[in-house]
Amino acid sequence: MAIKIKVQKPAPSPVIDIAHLKGTARRLAQLVLEHGNYEYEGFKWLPGTFGGIADYLGVNEKTIERNVQKPPFHYITRRTAEDGKHILLKLGAEPCETDHVMKLRAVWVRGILYFNGAAAEAWPIEAIKAKQAGLSHKRLLVRAEKAKEKLPDLAKLKAGEVISYEVQPHEMGLLRECVKRLGDDAVATIACVVLWDGWHKFISYAKFAGRVVGHYYHWPTLGPIAANPDIALQTYLDIGQEQGTIDLTESARLNAKIASLAPPATP
Repeated sequence: MAIKIKVQKPAPSPVIDIAHLKGTARRLAQLVLEHGNYEYEGFKWLPGTFGGIADYLGVNEKTIERNVQKPPFHYITRRTAEDGKHILLKLGAEPCETDHVMKLRAVWVRGILYFNGAAAEAWPIEAIKAKQAGLSHKRLLVRAEKAKEKLPDLAKLKAGEVISYEVQPHEMGLLRECVKRLGDDAVATIACVVLWDGWHKFISYAKFAGRVVGHYYHWPTLGPIAANPDIALQTYLDIGQEQGTIDLTESARLNAKIASLAPPATP
């Protein structure tokens, strides 16, 4: 995908100082200022690819990749049916919605690994208790084995090694919905709800409220969270209060937000 440069009035320059930039960085910044007219998530961007931008400026692709990693540049990666995989490049570090979604994705993936770590320990114990009580226990053992499959990735995470943060496309949409609904509280809420105690409290609240009927989600699932942000935030608030990490002022703010997120009462 080549960069898209249209013959039109340049977008107003953002208040970003580029006077200190030299060489390719200065030329790249000037390119973004003059032709970054693609509006997306409240910002104006220069769409293109590393290769396309490099060809336009007459430099090596790796040079562009190195420059955009440093201030004042900021970019996100997108994939669309029309243009395939490409980047949007802007000046200024202020995050857009996609940045928040990507941060939330990382929180979610890490949390799922820690949930599986807890599950691999808890479910075998629950299976033993169920067997001793004459209850069905084989499903617990099956779930425990499935949770153990994620232990190597959890070990990598704890060791600071690289893990995959890929999720299903529909999960990206659900993460975006969580960002939209929960706003600045999305990261803390999801980080709480995705863990062992948080998930069981959340799903219990959701079932009690009649929001989840006929199905028990044994693993954290984004669908119920995105559909019930008020219950997710209530879970975060309750656990925070139990742990003494949320004070009265913050509790009042969260309670007001929970009320605003709750669906209208049925007559």
